[in-house]
Amino acid sequence: MVVVLEGKAREGVRPGLADGVTVEHAVGSGDDMLVDIASRTPGQKITLVTADRELRRRAEALGADVVGPKWLFERLES
Repeated sequence: MVVVLEGKAREGVRPGLADGVTVEHAVGSGDDMLVDIASRTPGQKITLVTADRELRRRAEALGADVVGPKWLFERLES
């Protein structure tokens, strides 16, 4: 699992591995970094969590599965 943090959110966790999650800090746009990560993993199953329609379109164009935040929240609650 990879989490991309941008802006002020980067202050919350250092980049690297944290509790089994890879944390990446976006220097610019977090959306651009997510698309870049998805484009560098051909052949791997990618599930991107977002409510952003443009990011959804860009990720799906690369073959990623895209789900909304509710999907993630439901899994975290279990």
